[in-house]
Amino acid sequence: MTASSTELTFLHTGNPTGLKFLVEHGDARCLFDFGREHAPGRALFSFGLEPRPGREVSDLIAVGAAPVLRGVYAGDAWDGRTHVFISHMHLDHTGLIPFLGPDVPLYYPAAMEPVRAAADSSGYLAWRRPPGSMVGDGETIAVGPIRVRFVAVDHDVPGSTGFLIETPEATLVFTGDHRWHGLHRELTEAFAATAKGADLLIQEGVSLGYVPVEGAPPQLSEAEAIAELGRTVAEAPGLVVVNCYGMNRERLAGLAAGCAAAGRRLLMEPQMAAIAGWPGVLGSIDAVRNNPRGYCLQLGFESLPLLIDLQPPAGSLWIQSSGAPMGSFDPSYPVLEAWVARFGLELRTVTSSGHSRSDDIARMVSTVHPKVVLPVHSRAPEALVVPDVPSFLPEAGVTYRVADLLAQRT
Repeated sequence: MTASSTELTFLHTGNPTGLKFLVEHGDARCLFDFGREHAPGRALFSFGLEPRPGREVSDLIAVGAAPVLRGVYAGDAWDGRTHVFISHMHLDHTGLIPFLGPDVPLYYPAAMEPVRAAADSSGYLAWRRPPGSMVGDGETIAVGPIRVRFVAVDHDVPGSTGFLIETPEATLVFTGDHRWHGLHRELTEAFAATAKGADLLIQEGVSLGYVPVEGAPPQLSEAEAIAELGRTVAEAPGLVVVNCYGMNRERLAGLAAGCAAAGRRLLMEPQMAAIAGWPGVLGSIDAVRNNPRGYCLQLGFESLPLLIDLQPPAGSLWIQSSGAPMGSFDPSYPVLEAWVARFGLELRTVTSSGHSRSDDIARMVSTVHPKVVLPVHSRAPEALVVPDVPSFLPEAGVTYRVADLLAQRT
């Protein structure tokens, strides 16, 4: 049975990650984002546990890590209705793409392509074949009576977008992951202006309810984080190790510039170097061990045992800069602390969130001023309170008529 009016279903509300939702009207169905929740120690497939070969989709569905969707996964005939739209490349928005059926129409931002292709070719995320359609900023895709317009936002990965979704009944806006404190604030500002007056706003709210704990590192803008990395690599007397995420190519470029100015050579692990588009690949560590002051290494959590061979000298640093584990909430963080302490490195955090701060989330809502806002992708959606804009907290698995949501506003 197909929808005769515009319907909205959240397959996962993203608490705080893994958001994905459906917009349907008549025979048309649009699925926005198709990722896996990042919840180490809480997700059933974490700490190295993976779905069984040949049974990936059924295993993921069985534990709630993937939604039940007929006619979407590989092995099923396409249902002829569902079209998939990706907002950006992060795994909590793309992690299920390898299991998408080859005939399902798939659309993603054209500016995302370099990172997508690098993640695919490096084995980081084996993308669906065929890869889908690249869509330029400002372009619109028509799916029956639904029109989906791509409008860029600033995030910590290239090619991030929000969506303006027009149906015969209403205009829905999805912010995607975005921020106002990045290097391209103008993109987020322009998105807010373009979305102004929408009927319904689906608002990303990762930072809602955030209360800094004592001793927490300061909240930096992206420019401030890059500058601090530059100062750190220049001043450190020993080896500098940076645990960063290659998809943030702008931060990596800033780090590389700081290393060059400090007389250090930046070397990255092969897969992360490929994702970052960086030519300096870590091979033998002999040169690094002999001249630690001349290098900066990108290492991930899994490479901590390399410290045994590196034997970093006094004055060496391990910098967390958006690489996993991403905070003390992660059960693997104490393991990181133990390794760093064992080998005498100073542990620092120098990073900038890819997500808008609470005040900027309210700024987005106030600027768009929708009839109703739905805070999602958040641990504390109830914390979003904006005068004159009613909030509605959706539940996963419930199908809502958009007309009913708009009629309930107070």
